Amino acid sequence: MPWLKQGDAAANHPIVLSAVEMEDADDRILNECFGFVARCATQAAAYEQDYIISVGTAKLMAGSLGRYNELIKAAKFCGYLTETSITVEGEERRAFKLVEDNDLFHMILKAEREWDNQRKKDTRNNELTWRVRARDGDACRYCGKSVAWGDTKSGRGATYDHVNPGKAATVDTLVVCCRECNGRRQHDPESTWKTLPVPDEPIIGPATAAFIAKHGTPIEPTYTRPPATPASSTKATDDTHPVEQPTAAAPGTDEATAHSGPSSESPAHTAQAKHQPAATAHPAATGSRTNTRPNPDPGHRSPGSGFVGTGRDGTGLAGKGSEGQEAPHSTQGKPKNQTKRRRRPRNRGRN
Repeated sequence: MPWLKQGDAAANHPIVLSAVEMEDADDRILNECFGFVARCATQAAAYEQDYIISVGTAKLMAGSLGRYNELIKAAKFCGYLTETSITVEGEERRAFKLVEDNDLFHMILKAEREWDNQRKKDTRNNELTWRVRARDGDACRYCGKSVAWGDTKSGRGATYDHVNPGKAATVDTLVVCCRECNGRRQHDPESTWKTLPVPDEPIIGPATAAFIAKHGTPIEPTYTRPPATPASSTKATDDTHPVEQPTAAAPGTDEATAHSGPSSESPAHTAQAKHQPAATAHPAATGSRTNTRPNPDPGHRSPGSGFVGTGRDGTGLAGKGSEGQEAPHSTQGKPKNQTKRRRRPRNRGRN
């Protein structure tokens, strides 16, 4: 497909800006001349004129004969166009040659477009390519490295290369080539790259074997790629044992502190605990948390309540106050500095 590319900074190209250097330049000549030449270049690319602009095209894009003379003068002064001649049906005619500058305008030549079409046609010809792959296998004929069919990104991706660029391929002039060598060689019209000898025993993978069998003579692969073992399939050995959790929850706070009684170590207390209903489990009963309440006497260890995960440091029974009276239930087990006192509300309505 014909196309024309305009440089990203074409509007500020030195050729464009030189229009204001003309002695009789006016305020519009810079933009008008740039637009005039751009339209001529688009027309030349569309009809594959290879940078050649005919006089008829230039007059049509100028809009009038008067503006044509002024714009051609400005375009030649800036360096957009140069005088040339072409032959049309045996007759020599006057024409203009557009400057070839990729930063300004770049169009694909007719020969380049025809060669690109021929190259795609050859690589899509399965009757041609299966014979090339059967001969070369899965190795590049320039560097000898193995290639990967279907890889369209890395340098090891498999492609085909024409030994004689610009000419239609045959089995002898088309070779298997890695993408890295193909990109570095490009068209190479001088043929400075030499191919390696045809391999005596080509390496043929499953993809190439299937391709050859589909379009030509069946062949067995000479190697196979072992399937990758996913990391999740590896069975890990775990020698750790699960932590045993208590089956019954600890008694509630109200049941444990409602009255004074025997120690949790005594048989009577044990018998009484069997007949008490289990309270609703709370986070401390699962054993997942440890008690962080400070011990007032680090040197003395409390005997404990006898229940797993109750979170208590003492026996779980109500203690005595300093004067022999029973301590208030609300302050049991709490430090004095954490006891909350209820303040009387102030009488705000007092005058």
